[in-house]
Amino acid sequence: MDPRIKTSATDLRKQFEMESASVEGMNRSFDALAQVRSVRAQLKERAARAKGAVADAIAALDKQAGELEGAARSNFFGLPPGAKQPENFSSLNQHFSGILSVADSGRCGSHDPSNHSYKNWRRPRETRRSLTKIRQQDISALNAKLKKARLAPIDPGKSAETPAADADGDDVP
Repeated sequence: MDPRIKTSATDLRKQFEMESASVEGMNRSFDALAQVRSVRAQLKERAARAKGAVADAIAALDKQAGELEGAARSNFFGLPPGAKQPENFSSLNQHFSGILSVADSGRCGSHDPSNHSYKNWRRPRETRRSLTKIRQQDISALNAKLKKARLAPIDPGKSAETPAADADGDDVP
């Protein structure tokens, strides 16, 4: 250890735990975000061919998935006065990234606000429950309607499409 660092072994262990949990949270929220984006892309494809009640069901499910996808926000560590922002996978990923940045800087003692944020955000249960409900119940119900309309079902396990690399292997524009 660098002799100039006066951090106790206990604080170093807490820092490591916070960093590890932040990386795990980032990975999980990113994977969930990719799943939501994949489902939304499939919904968009089906919506172009759907009519009536099936189109309405697709729109309703897309709205739910859109709320889970969310969008990244600026000035993330502070909440606007008077309200907690709705939890979504984009903001969770950004939040875990912010906690990791603070933990990685070595400024995360027991009285640091990031430590409080870490404890409050490391288990985003409600957002995961919402995604599980969409995957297990809502998509199944929509797939029954899609089948009756002779449209392809939504595959909640399908991975999101990733852009292909250049044929020559050089991704430089």
